[in-house]
Amino acid sequence: MREVHKRIDLLRAAATAPLEPGDDQTRREFLARLEQHRWSGPELNDFEVGLALEIDIFFHGIRNHLPDDFSDAF
Repeated sequence: MREVHKRIDLLRAAATAPLEPGDDQTRREFLARLEQHRWSGPELNDFEVGLALEIDIFFHGIRNHLPDDFSDAF
């Protein structure tokens, strides 16, 4: 569950970055998926190799729009 909350915090923090409209839309969609989901044990395991990876790839793609210390978090 800690990894879910970590990505929620990162996605919320990224709202202050100067993202392109499409990137901000993606950020909001990821955030909605994380916040609206009720996480159980098996789903948390799947999260690590599914949605978490998608979010990490997204952050890698927008890293140029984020402060240098931000990338240390993912």
